[in-house]
Amino acid sequence: MDYESKGVTCRIDYIRSIPGILKIIELFCDLLGTALTGAGPAVDSVTTGQRGFFLFVSILALIITTVLLVLGLLNIHNVFLTGRWPIIEFCWCAFISLFYFIASIVIATVGKYDGRFGAAAFFGFAAFITYVAEAVLQFRAYRSGGSQGQREQQYGVNPPPPPPTRPQPTY
Repeated sequence: MDYESKGVTCRIDYIRSIPGILKIIELFCDLLGTALTGAGPAVDSVTTGQRGFFLFVSILALIITTVLLVLGLLNIHNVFLTGRWPIIEFCWCAFISLFYFIASIVIATVGKYDGRFGAAAFFGFAAFITYVAEAVLQFRAYRSGGSQGQREQQYGVNPPPPPPTRPQPTY
């Protein structure tokens, strides 16, 4: 189904697509990382800074990923940003995956004080992996010239091209 010809509509099937599933996983990891870090104790002034940085990254990711999920569900990105949407999401995913990688390493160093920080580091690395996967997916969509409503976004990649046919020799 071609979603680019429609206006703003509710696309429930976006949640079943690979970008939608990745966004749900990202939101889950963001939310758990935020909750675990927020519930952890402030041991001293050094761990408070590390804890604060991880909270900043996870809350920023939680807010913006929620906005991107809503934009995908309402098909707003295909109405206003048809050709540029994959590169916008690629830049966001690359940016936040770098920050999640740094924040997860930082919070993992505090994991020796409390197990909640170690669990938050696990979910931070899980979020890092899912954001990298979505960045790769969006980059492939950008390179193929597609946008969210087209086939490569529904299945994650373009279908492989058919094998080349060589002329058979005649004997």
